Amino acid sequence: MSDMVKGEAVIIRQEYDIFDNLMEGAKGIYIKTDEDTGKHLIYFPQIGEWGEVAKIERVSPGFVPAENEKFVSRVTPLKYTADEKQRAFSGFGRKKKKW
Repeated sequence: MSDMVKGEAVIIRQEYDIFDNLMEGAKGIYIKTDEDTGKHLIYFPQIGEWGEVAKIERVSPGFVPAENEKFVSRVTPLKYTADEKQRAFSGFGRKKKKW
């Protein structure tokens, strides 16, 4: 599935469960495809959740519906602004109890 456009409407074509919501056959909004896994990042507006799905069907290849345009214009990849040492979290100073 090459040349997919961020915001395209897609239909899930595999059994996929998100918090007890079966999404097979549901519509979603395509965001991107992971280069390593080949899975597609999909947003499901009807439940407000995200998923990584392998099998999808494009509704209208290359076309972004008007209702998806505003949403995808605000979606950007997470950018780390701190170095790795600053991002490391070692807890709040409490030690675990030994039983």
